[in-house]
Amino acid sequence: MTNNRRPLAGKTRKKLEKQVKKGQKELSNPEKVARTDTLTPKEALKKYPAKRQKAEKPLMDSVAKNMQIKKKKATSKHSKRTTPGEVDHRESPPASIHPESTRWKKTLDLQNKGKRKAFTAKLQKKKRLSK
Repeated sequence: MTNNRRPLAGKTRKKLEKQVKKGQKELSNPEKVARTDTLTPKEALKKYPAKRQKAEKPLMDSVAKNMQIKKKKATSKHSKRTTPGEVDHRESPPASIHPESTRWKKTLDLQNKGKRKAFTAKLQKKKRLSK
């Protein structure tokens, strides 16, 4: 069977849209929720019975503490770049050129080892092909 539905006419479509909008209006008595940035844990727990307040207090305190820590981290001034600053010049040169010395040397050794291995393999291949 084919679908014989026609699109709604202008007036009926508008009526439907109006009804939908009416149905979506705000609730008659919306409960005002206090903002958490101005709300203290003590004030937030006031609406609960004493037993529940006592149980929830440590949790609320920890949340407030963590929020303060996050806020401090976000607003604290720290540079993402390091600056060399003032360097004291020595009379004699340092034993190692690089300040990272051990790690730096190890990395270079590993890189050279890899390059050497690849190069010798390449030479071996050439020798085999030339014979």
